[in-house]
Amino acid sequence: MASEYVLRIPLDRHVITTQRSLAAVLEDIRRVLHDSAPRSALQGHLVAAGHQVRLIIDRPEATDELVRCLPDAGAYCPATVLVQAAGDGACLAYDSVASAISPYQDEEALAVAELFDAEVLSLLRRVAEPAPGESGQ
Repeated sequence: MASEYVLRIPLDRHVITTQRSLAAVLEDIRRVLHDSAPRSALQGHLVAAGHQVRLIIDRPEATDELVRCLPDAGAYCPATVLVQAAGDGACLAYDSVASAISPYQDEEALAVAELFDAEVLSLLRRVAEPAPGESGQ
């Protein structure tokens, strides 16, 4: 017999806008994630979807630890970042894994998710910043 329940999950969505062009942001993301990274580093790939690009991002070591602590965490990690053109630049949107798993009240999983979120947000903030001498476009 199957059962079903609904868990309402409040999410913290981080939205980062930049005057850098979408192409420049995507190129920097590719540079950072280009080589096969060890399991202890962020990995990812870009998936084009119409006028948006989704960055599927993971750190396999963190994902393994999250699902060991909290099997449902596999629904949130690897994580997705939406990257799209916005006005004169680009917009990056990321839903925090820690906020998604907070209703489960698993402190060990939450600590891993917070570290993962910090790595992802650091990457997004870095690619949103213009390089020295670079104009937004």
